[in-house]
Amino acid sequence: MPETEIIFSVQESHEGGYEARALGYSIFTQADTMDELKLNVREAVRCHFDDGQLLPAIRLVEATRILGSAKGEFTVPDDFNDRLPKEIEDLFW
Repeated sequence: MPETEIIFSVQESHEGGYEARALGYSIFTQADTMDELKLNVREAVRCHFDDGQLLPAIRLVEATRILGSAKGEFTVPDDFNDRLPKEIEDLFW
């Protein structure tokens, strides 16, 4: 069954402007303005799918956390299966 919606995570780019990355797909685009970004996202989705294939709806969601922004706030134990420290574990409950 084809997907009915593609969600894009949108954030401001370090170089200026905006960037959008599809969740679950290899689709990425960027632009100087939000209006340009919306157009670029539509075009990128069209290019990603085969001609004649029904295109899914597009939803843009503002990213609330930047990947790597918690660097240095905690460390992963040597054994990945070890329990996290209580103060980190409490953040999930």
